[in-house]
Amino acid sequence: MKKMLFVFNPHSGKAQIKNSLLKIVEVFSAAEYEVTVYPTKAARDGYQHILENAGRYDVVVCSGGDGTLNETVGAILDYDGKKPPIGYIPSGTTNDFATSLNIPKDMVRAAQHIVDGAPEPCDIGLVNGKRSFNYVAAFGAFTEVSYATPQGLKNMFGHQAYVMEGIKSLTALKPYYMRIQTDTEEIQGSFIYGMVSNTESVGGMKGLTGTGIDLQDGLFEVTLIKEIKSPLDLQQLVTGFITQNFEKCDMVYSFKTNKIHFESVVPVSWTLDGEFGGEHKEVTYEVLPGAVEFLVKKRKGITNKLNKIN
Repeated sequence: MKKMLFVFNPHSGKAQIKNSLLKIVEVFSAAEYEVTVYPTKAARDGYQHILENAGRYDVVVCSGGDGTLNETVGAILDYDGKKPPIGYIPSGTTNDFATSLNIPKDMVRAAQHIVDGAPEPCDIGLVNGKRSFNYVAAFGAFTEVSYATPQGLKNMFGHQAYVMEGIKSLTALKPYYMRIQTDTEEIQGSFIYGMVSNTESVGGMKGLTGTGIDLQDGLFEVTLIKEIKSPLDLQQLVTGFITQNFEKCDMVYSFKTNKIHFESVVPVSWTLDGEFGGEHKEVTYEVLPGAVEFLVKKRKGITNKLNKIN
């Protein structure tokens, strides 16, 4: 019988997992898994528990928001031996990465997708050769919204809580002068927002990262929003957000790369998968191609494209 470690955050989202936990375990048990359930108790607790049990389980499943998934992936990356595939049952407020994987929002259905699915490799990001992130690293406008929004507010209002906190930051848009280098180009300028991503959705909104997103192509999508200098600049951005189409917006600069370096005069705060990622004057992001495998259910006849799975 295969062994599964199921790690979950009991407080994620609206703590809805308490209503589905038994059914989820029944789905895994019916698929011939011997399941060990572990509720996390504090930040980094999931990471530590998974790492301490390296090599004991055939599959590691986690349930929670982006932070829980970040800890799980980070622990699997730090395994010395064979890395088991990861199953993900989203229960957070926004669940951007799950959206990119097309994992069902219904938790029991997500569990069924895990047992019916197959391992698919997925690119992961690395910060300064040390810390990993799953789908987005960002600086500037709105990046504090996710980790600054109180959990109680998230539970009460869901995605609207992020919008409520985001509106507050509109009055404090601060541009950062950045020198940005890739293997093929150098960019200098003032930006109110910058994002290095591997996802179709950010903050519950599609379109900001562009089109043709492939979680397995070994490339980041980089999005930079220029400093707002006039009402016309602001109107362009507002229109882009409303239509979720930034292809014709002169305020947004986007491209793909597998490695990128940011340099600034002052320390800049970054978020990693919606959590505080520290302040840096210099920071480098690089892709780890196919670094982990996710158990996902694919449509018949669709090959190796995570952004096309069912």
